[in-house]
Amino acid sequence: MNVLKRYGTSTQQTYAYSLVDHLNWLLANGKTPDVVTFDDLQRYMNGVTGQVDGVYGAVWRKPTQKPIGPSAAGNVASVVKAYYLALAASGEVSAELVEALRSNTVAQQSKSGRMGQANPLAPKTASRRPRFLPDEVVQALFEPGVLTSARDVMILTWLHDGGIRVGGLCGLRFSDLHLRRNHECGQRADPHVHVIGRDDNPNGARAKAYAPAALARDGSVLDGVIRAVSPDMISTFHAYLLDEFHPISHLMDHEQVLVHVAGRTPGAALTTAGVRKMLARACRRAGLQVRVTPHGFRHKAAAALYAESDFNAELVAQEFGWASPQMVTDLYGKSANRHAMKYLQQAWDATARPPSEPYLAPTSVPEDAP
Repeated sequence: MNVLKRYGTSTQQTYAYSLVDHLNWLLANGKTPDVVTFDDLQRYMNGVTGQVDGVYGAVWRKPTQKPIGPSAAGNVASVVKAYYLALAASGEVSAELVEALRSNTVAQQSKSGRMGQANPLAPKTASRRPRFLPDEVVQALFEPGVLTSARDVMILTWLHDGGIRVGGLCGLRFSDLHLRRNHECGQRADPHVHVIGRDDNPNGARAKAYAPAALARDGSVLDGVIRAVSPDMISTFHAYLLDEFHPISHLMDHEQVLVHVAGRTPGAALTTAGVRKMLARACRRAGLQVRVTPHGFRHKAAAALYAESDFNAELVAQEFGWASPQMVTDLYGKSANRHAMKYLQQAWDATARPPSEPYLAPTSVPEDAP
């Protein structure tokens, strides 16, 4: 479909699912694009987000499909609007709908500083506050017996120290790893990795890397998002490579770094779902009553670097691969607000009121006490 051709491969897949869902809604409700109104589209968006107040037509989604969140709803709104505006070029939708989609659209400044258009179908979203992953949870996951393989130790170490998205981690190939100083790529003196956005990984993993990548004449990977690696990241990689990867390397027909090391499919490339399931099992072994996601480690790493760099948003954005420092300030910087507690406590102590309540007052000693 022409409306999808303007997007990249990974975005096409995301938008295609949303567009098919909307077309199913049209079919279930006996509507065609030429009779759809702006109110109809608002009802549809209310339906997919669970904001239904009353009956809005026939049920088209399976009972097992839960309402989607604001971020996913924004994607749905984008492709739905693009679909009807594309049909408008050939006169297949009403002029009233086109006018409503355009007249209700307001200009807004994006986090990257560019001016864009706010979609009138997208739900209003509150300021995002990333979940903070406490140090105690991380320490519990690294307790003996919680992680059952060298591969799992490597995964958690790379998530924690590198803050790499799980799609980028599962998408790493051996050619992306430049784990020694002064590598031939010449793009960073320290040991590093190149996070490359690819659509042909056998495990379906996709790195959210917008920077283009290339190959040098000697075959070295160039560009992409270049990320520094810690000594622990390097040591856990070599432990996994020697203890678990090499014994089953003859079973592999791909270049992915992370693979299944046991079970029914040893040597198969590990998926992002496999990482999430591994984390869930580790949390159960550790007795943690919390939900730990791979992205929680990225929040933690970004907030820690933001604070340690004296809140240098530009440095953090460059290291983590964001296009704008404003992204760090608006989102990940909020995680660093926990450092304000130090100064709040100092302010509370400096301006403490007299302890008038009995349970705050110091224990008095009778005057006639010996």
